[in-house]
Amino acid sequence: MTKAFITILNGVITGKHHGDVAANLFGTPFFGHEKIEVPFEAFNSITPLEKTEFYTEKWKRKSDAALIEAGLLPMPSGYVVDSGELRPMTETELVEAGLLEKPGYKLEGGQLVPMTMSEQMAAGEITQQEYEHHAAEASTAELQRRLSELQTPEVLAEAEIDEEFAAERKAKLAALLAVKKQSGWPLDVQWPDAAQK
Repeated sequence: MTKAFITILNGVITGKHHGDVAANLFGTPFFGHEKIEVPFEAFNSITPLEKTEFYTEKWKRKSDAALIEAGLLPMPSGYVVDSGELRPMTETELVEAGLLEKPGYKLEGGQLVPMTMSEQMAAGEITQQEYEHHAAEASTAELQRRLSELQTPEVLAEAEIDEEFAAERKAKLAALLAVKKQSGWPLDVQWPDAAQK
């Protein structure tokens, strides 16, 4: 009667076979190997050259996570065993493990958060010149944004009919234009509180 069986040498599966388990394998590469009958339903899941320890008593292959936890397989780079399952690391876990560099980001409270430009400069990710260029662009854009808030058609119309509002608007414009005369402009700017209202 045809049976499904495997051959084993030194705890390693050397082959999968169909036929008579008692047959003499003389003249084959499997001569002298131990022969074990396996269920037909398990036959296709058995892989030659794997250790027999990789399988249960019923010849079902154990999960990679179980094999890693038992020390039979090494942990693949970029993976973790989580709740008995092998899964790819998250981006945060990869950064924490030093397997991924994420320029412009830092780990804070177990989360990846964007670095400030000064933090990027301190970390050597950008040069002083790049930092100053970005800071100057950001300050100029913020000044233009604040000025445009005081130049909308509605604000201009209100200033035409309300002298007190017009005086307040003029004071806010003067305070905003004065920031360009600060000694730290454009890298270190103190914005007037009146312009934020």
